[in-house]
Amino acid sequence: MRHFRKASLRYLTSSLALAALLAACGGSAGSGAPTSGGASSAASPAATSSLPAEVQRLIAAVKSNNENEINLSWGETTIGGQEAATEIVDLINKNYGLKVGLNFTPGPSMTDIAGKITQEAAAGQKATTDVFLGSEGHFAALLKNGGLESYDYTQLSPRITKDIVVTQNIGVEIASRFPGITYNTNLIKPDQAPKKLTDLLDPKWKGKIAGEPNAASLDRVAYRPEWTPDKMKDFVKQYSQNLGGLIRCEELNRVSSGEFEMFGMDCGSYEVLRQRAKGAPLGHVVPEDAALSVFFFLGVPKTSAHPNLAKLYINMVLSEQGQQILYKTSLADLHSLPGSQSAAELKELQAKGIKPLPIDPQFIIDHPEDVQLRDDLTKLVRQKS
Repeated sequence: MRHFRKASLRYLTSSLALAALLAACGGSAGSGAPTSGGASSAASPAATSSLPAEVQRLIAAVKSNNENEINLSWGETTIGGQEAATEIVDLINKNYGLKVGLNFTPGPSMTDIAGKITQEAAAGQKATTDVFLGSEGHFAALLKNGGLESYDYTQLSPRITKDIVVTQNIGVEIASRFPGITYNTNLIKPDQAPKKLTDLLDPKWKGKIAGEPNAASLDRVAYRPEWTPDKMKDFVKQYSQNLGGLIRCEELNRVSSGEFEMFGMDCGSYEVLRQRAKGAPLGHVVPEDAALSVFFFLGVPKTSAHPNLAKLYINMVLSEQGQQILYKTSLADLHSLPGSQSAAELKELQAKGIKPLPIDPQFIIDHPEDVQLRDDLTKLVRQKS
């Protein structure tokens, strides 16, 4: 992905250890019982015959192997949760002439699921989920541990280009995120919000800032031109003294309530937009010296119970309709795809002369020292609490 380079994977010695260090923005656990999706009206034979040959092959394989249900497990608050998954399955039935159901189980963190599918692959057991959802850290770990199937996703659609496929073809980008600083608009006016990450060191913010307990994104920011790992360590030492507490990315209600005036770095503007749509007094700014573009990825576990259906699911997520569903349910989509609504956020940053540093699994592989840096920054952030 993005000019694949041969890089040492020696640092990836343990799937759980690495994933735990790199999963700052993993989906949160949800609640509820597994559900079953309903079938939509089937596509005509003529309509399916116009699909790419590989999609037609997968449809035939789904039918011949009786893959009549897809099992999915991730956080209810991540990429639209069950709501989005149900609508994607409905699209599969409508566009591919199938009658498959959905078994969606709100799951534990991405880190836990990554560990499970790795162990299941090693034991030859069916995977907990037919499709794995994770961040760049999880996919970098799974490159070494072999938990995901290698597959040429570009066969599925002209929309799926090599630029969005993960190294060694183990997955694809499906949604973009632009981490930054969340702030309470009742307490801080937009023109008073920090413009740079270093603005968080101002004494006036002491005790009013919430930090993320795993130092989310700060290790990645350290590789921007304005920073180095050593400069970032020095920054975090000072920044931690201004923190009033630590919260997770999904706990923005603690900012909207006024318990904290700001939260940084957050996991992306999408969560702010979701809360703001419900009336929360929240704003979001991407610091000009800390801009990143990070992603959510999907891949198929090696021991997926329904591997053909899983690939059709991923293809549908990246379709124009699928991306519209993601944005409607989570206010996030993939900025590089035609019709993307989150592309406007990137254009706005670029208009200000801000160029986000793209972070993908290959970046993690090319910077094995990031594991230790992340650990060091996490300890510095947590020392305050």
